[in-house]
Amino acid sequence: MFDKHADSLFILMRTIYTMSKKGRVMKKMFNKIKHSMWGGIWFLKPPDDVSLDGYRIDHVIHYTDTVITIFFGIVVLALLYFIIRYRDRPNHKAVYDRGDKKKYIVITVILGFLVFLSIDAVIETMSFKDLKEAFWNFPKDEDVVRVEVMPQQYAWNIRYAGADGKFATDDDIVSPQNQMHIPVNTPVVVQMAPYDVIHSFYIPNFRIKQDATPGMITTFWFQAVKEGEYEIACAELCGNGHYRMRGILTVESKEKFQGWLNELALEAQDTGEWDDWLSDDSGSDVGIPQGWGWPWNKEM
Repeated sequence: MFDKHADSLFILMRTIYTMSKKGRVMKKMFNKIKHSMWGGIWFLKPPDDVSLDGYRIDHVIHYTDTVITIFFGIVVLALLYFIIRYRDRPNHKAVYDRGDKKKYIVITVILGFLVFLSIDAVIETMSFKDLKEAFWNFPKDEDVVRVEVMPQQYAWNIRYAGADGKFATDDDIVSPQNQMHIPVNTPVVVQMAPYDVIHSFYIPNFRIKQDATPGMITTFWFQAVKEGEYEIACAELCGNGHYRMRGILTVESKEKFQGWLNELALEAQDTGEWDDWLSDDSGSDVGIPQGWGWPWNKEM
């Protein structure tokens, strides 16, 4: 009798364990699907957001994807219904309709306004709210890192102000091509102007993509919240070597960042020539341009 109860208890415990294990698997699958639907496009996980305001871009994209998917599903279901409802079959006579009756016009206008108000109007509202609150709201604090970036075929040139705090002076600090360092949890304001053609400064992990247009100085800002190394890409087809235009953004502590700047400043004093930084595999076809840089535009 005892053995029977023991066997039954063992079977019950094994069943519970199996169900709980399956439950964990199902929960894991559900969470993965949920994360894919709300965390990316077409079930692909996006790059980790390590910026202060990157979530704003994600929200706009997620909303756009969700609403468009809903409308797409409605259209597909409507098409299937009409295909079945008005299919060719015996004893069924087709009726020609121009679709210009008043009720059809009213329905079309209502649907048009519905799409406009639920997609265009909402996205515009979200976008201008983000621009006003974040992307156009440049930091006014003293604790701001200012950087000048000059893209060229096919490399990124980065410049920091020297001890005098001014740009386009003799003590400016120019980093090795394609290497940009910034401190974590500190606003970074960038002014960018291209050397040759149109480029686009793109850091997926920061949700930043800013065009560099010849003849213009473009200003934007961002802030990192996590240390690490992240890819800088050019998102504009800028020539045959476009694929080589890859840089590295290093986010580090303020102490390490300042130490890196001090090291570059000492190297510049020892050599007196910034050209020594240019290696054969830098990706640039013309080398580092001489005397590039501009006084910081405070009006931007």
